[in-house]
Amino acid sequence: MTTRAKPNGESVDYLLLACRMTVGLTFLVSVASKVRGRESWSRFAEATARLLPGRTAARRPAARRPAAAVPAVVAAVEAAVVVLAAVPATAPAGFALALAALAAFSFVIRGAIRRGLAVPCRCFGGRNLPVGPADLARNAVLATVALCGLTLTVLVPTGGTVEPAGAVVAALAALLVTVLVVLSGDIADLFGLAGESR
Repeated sequence: MTTRAKPNGESVDYLLLACRMTVGLTFLVSVASKVRGRESWSRFAEATARLLPGRTAARRPAARRPAAAVPAVVAAVEAAVVVLAAVPATAPAGFALALAALAAFSFVIRGAIRRGLAVPCRCFGGRNLPVGPADLARNAVLATVALCGLTLTVLVPTGGTVEPAGAVVAALAALLVTVLVVLSGDIADLFGLAGESR
């Protein structure tokens, strides 16, 4: 006699899948927009240098070397999140790494806002809008998704059979959230919530 998985268990599996897809897709778009070309990378590296706390024009060459490695570290971390989130067995590590990265990003953005900097973060490519509350809100939404996924992988038994129809729904939901996250800055600008970069 065979037993079917409980509906609640199936729902958890689909929710977890949606969380994995959302985090993975968002970080994939982010890292791909940075490494797609030399110009994109240069703009991202320049914006990162301007956003880092304690940046001064008079910083000596020796002090610039650690800061110069930050863009590469950011890209490597984002790529690691994508890979870890794609594999069920390593998804918890992917969610945890995503949360740590988002916390660091938010710390830098918050500092830039408090210092009155109008610098684009180049989080998703060539967007010229300066960092602002919309970026913090975007990170908070994505962090909530990552936290939800991490909680599910740690506290709730999962691993049931995922039906194709349910997987499609999870993928569509993840795609929708990803699009909203990626375009959050443009949406904020549309409603006049973003200023001009300088």
